Parts: sequence; structure tokens; C-alpha cells
Amino acid sequence: MSRIKVSKSPSSPEKIEENEDLLTEILLHLGAKTLIRFKCVSKRWSTIISSPYFCHRHVFRHANITKVSSIFLEPGEDDDNKNRYFNNHNDIKPLSLENGSHGSSSPFDSIEIHPKDLAYIVQSCNGLLLCRILHHHKNRAFLPIESFFVCNPTTECFNFLPDPYKALDADSHESSPWLYMNFAFDPSTSSSDYVAICVWKFKAVKNSSRSRFETMVYSSTDEAEPGSWRPCGSPLMAPAKFELHNGVYFNGSVHWIGFVDPDSYAKMSVSLRFDFKELRLRDDNMPPLPDLDYFYIPAAACGHLNLVGFSSPERSNMIRVYQMAMDYSKWVLLHTLDLSPMYWPNDFIASVKVLHLIQDSEDDCSGMSLVLVVNYNVVVFRLKDYTFKRIYSRYVPWNESAESPPISFEHIESLVQL
Repeated sequence: MSRIKVSKSPSSPEKIEENEDLLTEILLHLGAKTLIRFKCVSKRWSTIISSPYFCHRHVFRHANITKVSSIFLEPGEDDDNKNRYFNNHNDIKPLSLENGSHGSSSPFDSIEIHPKDLAYIVQSCNGLLLCRILHHHKNRAFLPIESFFVCNPTTECFNFLPDPYKALDADSHESSPWLYMNFAFDPSTSSSDYVAICVWKFKAVKNSSRSRFETMVYSSTDEAEPGSWRPCGSPLMAPAKFELHNGVYFNGSVHWIGFVDPDSYAKMSVSLRFDFKELRLRDDNMPPLPDLDYFYIPAAACGHLNLVGFSSPERSNMIRVYQMAMDYSKWVLLHTLDLSPMYWPNDFIASVKVLHLIQDSEDDCSGMSLVLVVNYNVVVFRLKDYTFKRIYSRYVPWNESAESPPISFEHIESLVQL
């Protein structure tokens, strides 16, 4: 019997380890969270994965992968004072949508925060979070009332934004405008540059229901005026009661979609957007919200701007999912769901509350899921085949006096360096 001589394959681990270019190409295909763990394999692997060049290439390679891996949950707004600041900020940890496990780190773990300071997440965008801290000072004369920072929960790096109040002139300070902070990060155009938008809403014009809105921008890579806020665009007159919360970045703009006077019979649909190409706030004639009797959560998923409409914040058994037409001409109804007849194991579905709409697959860009709270369980409901999976069975964070369900922020794993 002849013996077969077996030689080592050139693709063996030893050969790969010796070839840094090949090793780098293999590592670039892995997810960000896996790469963070792989830093422990060896000093060499850690050096490769931590290098700015590798992170830059990884961000661009995965720019179009928008599958949401986890969500952050915070309590809803308080019924009395609309206050959703969260002083147990170290408990704000990501909830995996795969297995329901909680992450080990909070966006605030790396920040030195006074025990009496209050904090919460403002917005999420393509793997980064914008967070706000309300400072507790006995003497506020020379100290900031609030701070904002952008962080990457995957890498636990962060950057504080410059104080926007210092960019206001004296006359504007005296009028005490209301501040709204949002930001945008697009990994398809830059691997690390983000832009923050500060919108100031001034008091309503006398004998008018409209206010003046002014904007400033801060770019993390602004070479002309590094580390500063820049006024941009012309002031815009818009309904005074419109709140610029829950901005959604899509197609080069941050969109705000909602109602004025949502609790009254006189409520009306309003939409504004900040155009990053023109650097100005716009009130384009976007189509109105489809049904004034519903509540809505806007979400960017699967390459579209979407709306989740539900009949009540407290009991959202009737749900509609809309998608904006590509020419921005109308909202197209995709799904109408009545979850009332459905059964939960050994029980009826007593209540359903909508948290978010996400892309649930890297390979199928048409796959979207609703993240719901069903009978106090966090559930992922796939719209493609109307199946659902319970991922978390503990009581979700909820203010006893809250008039709205918990607020969720999507998290996409990323190696973005700040």
C-alpha cells in the first residue's frame, strides 16, 4: 500500500499568521464586537485591530450593513413634568436582539459623572450615540448647565461637544431660547466625521403661533474653525409648539416628523429637516402624516424613511407600517397589523407597546422587524413572515407615572474612532 504524503496547506493557521496582509483581510470580514474580543489573542492582533488604518477600512467595508444588533432602553416621559432624565445612568446597557442578554458597559461608564447629575441618550445614528448630562451645581454662574457628548458604545470612546451656549450672543441669551441637539454620522462618506446640529427655538412671535428657529453646526473635522459652533442658514419660522425630538438621519438630512398639539382636536402634522448639503433647516412640503388619530415613530431602515403608526401609546394592538415614496410624494402603507387576536403562551396578549422599527438582516435589505413590549416582554416581530421571538422577559424600564412607553435607541456595532 502506498502512502500518501500530506503537506501543510498554505491556508493553514501558521501561514495566515505569518502573512499580515492576509490576516488583515480575514479580520476585516468580522464584526466589530468580535474584533474587540480578538484583541486578546495576541499583541500583534491587538495592534492590527487597533490601528486607525484598519478601523478606517472596517468602517467603510461595513458601511452598508445596518442590521441592528441591540437596543438601549430608557424610561418614558413623566406625566407631570415630561422629565425622562435618568440618574441611574450606569444601568443604561444594550439589550441584545439575538439572545436577550445585557451588555456589560454603559455609554456613561467612561465618563466621570457627579452622583446628582442626570443623564440620558438623545439620539443614535449608525453606531454612535449622542448623550446629554444635566449638571448639578450649587453655583451655576460659571459652570455649564448641561453637556453633550458623542460616543461609540462598542469601543467605549467618546468626545464632548463644545458648549453651545457660549456661541450665543448676549441678546439671544436674554431671550432664553430652547435648545434641541441632534447629530448625524454617515459611514458611507466618512469613517469618523460626525456633525452635530444645535437648533435654537426662540419665544413665539407676539400674536402668532410661530417661533423663530436658528441653527448652528459643529463638525468633528472642521479645519476652518476647529472646536467651535458655526451659525448656518437663515432663521426659519415654524409652529411654536413643535418639538424637535427624536430626529432621524436619512438621505443626507435629519428629519423631525410629528404633531403640533398632539393631545388636542386641533393637532396638525408637521415635518422639518436639516439639509447637510445646504446646511440649513427646511420645511419642505412633505406629505402629512397618514392618520391624525394615530401616534407615530419615524425610523430609517432598509434604505427608506419609515413610519410606525399605532392607535395608543399605552395599548398599541393596532399597528400600521408606512414607507415614504422615493420621490417624497406620499406615505405608502406596507403593513396593517391587529395583534389583539394573537395568543402569548398560556395567555392573551393584553397589551402591546411599540418601541422601534429595525432592519433585521444583513443579507436581506427588505427584512424589517418591530421591537415591541408584549405583556411586559420585549419581543421582535418579523414583518416578512409575521413571526415573533421573545428576547427579554424581565420588566422593562418604566416610570410608574409615565404617559409614554420606554424610549429605545438602536445600536449598530462599529469600530468608528472618535
